[in-house]
Amino acid sequence: MDDDRPPMATNPFSCRGEYVRAPERIVVLTWEHSPTCDIYLRDRLRHAGIPVHYWTLGKAPPVALDDAFVIVVRYVDAASLRVLERAKRNLSGFAYLLDDDLAAAIGDRSLPLHYRLYMTHFWLRYARRIGALASELWLSSDVLARRYALAGDVYRIDPAPVRFALPPERPLNESGNVSVFYHGQKTHRADRVWLREVIRPVLEECPNCEFEIVGGPEARRCYGELPRVTVRAPLPWPEYWQRSRTTRLDIGLAPLVPTPFNSARSWIKYLDIARFGAVGIYAAGEPYESVVMDDRNGIVRSADDKEAWSDSLIALVRDPALRNRLTAAIDWPTGIKSPPTLRRLAAAASA
Repeated sequence: MDDDRPPMATNPFSCRGEYVRAPERIVVLTWEHSPTCDIYLRDRLRHAGIPVHYWTLGKAPPVALDDAFVIVVRYVDAASLRVLERAKRNLSGFAYLLDDDLAAAIGDRSLPLHYRLYMTHFWLRYARRIGALASELWLSSDVLARRYALAGDVYRIDPAPVRFALPPERPLNESGNVSVFYHGQKTHRADRVWLREVIRPVLEECPNCEFEIVGGPEARRCYGELPRVTVRAPLPWPEYWQRSRTTRLDIGLAPLVPTPFNSARSWIKYLDIARFGAVGIYAAGEPYESVVMDDRNGIVRSADDKEAWSDSLIALVRDPALRNRLTAAIDWPTGIKSPPTLRRLAAAASA
């Protein structure tokens, strides 16, 4: 599969907004509880030198939009888009932040049908109108940036959440067993299925191993015959964030079955796994190659080799010294990429 070939639905998107006003405020349009907003924006904008306002989808803007630099996080709705279109001549700029390739979801049959239908409705209804407003596009992976390279002013943005305690600072897992987990949500269905034959031999050979996976009835059917498997219902984002900072798990998994949607993902699962105080096994190649060094701060294995994943997982389960060595090397990624406009807005206090 050619990861960099723009999906058919991506081609029409282009940033056509032009603005000349100086920003006097920042307005972020987002869902009330949005992991994308929390992970990519809130901490960056905490000390901005101009006021920052969060506009919740489904509600009226919290302030007037005159001279506002607007950041749209993934989604709009009909009402918010009409407000933005009326305010366009008075805006100072408009950035559209995407941490997934929403257009690629339309034709990706590995995704749930309801999700594909939602994305089809959203993209076909709103993408051109968003493009008419957007002056720049902020994208969370190199694959995404390459796919949308012709869309106008395109910039990379890496995760930069509020910093949390990394594994060496976290209390140890006191259960006596080794906890392995995969917390992919509904868009990770292909990865959940792929992992079954990875985790099965590990559970057979390591009676002290427990496996936790997030999902619903489909996941319970897939893993129902395996021992020591817990299928957890998905948590709302604030509750999941809190649990990940207060619960210690041992080994996190970050597979990436090569699908059009998966191939454009960011390396956010590196931080997801670190929040639980765990060491990770990651799919080789993009996006994890920029933050994980094999046998230094994690394990990297090909997504084509389930046996190698199982063998590496068994080794980690059986060898606490290996786990401790790898978790001790986990650190905050360096060279975090951020759009120039966002850097200027976030640094305005020191200007």
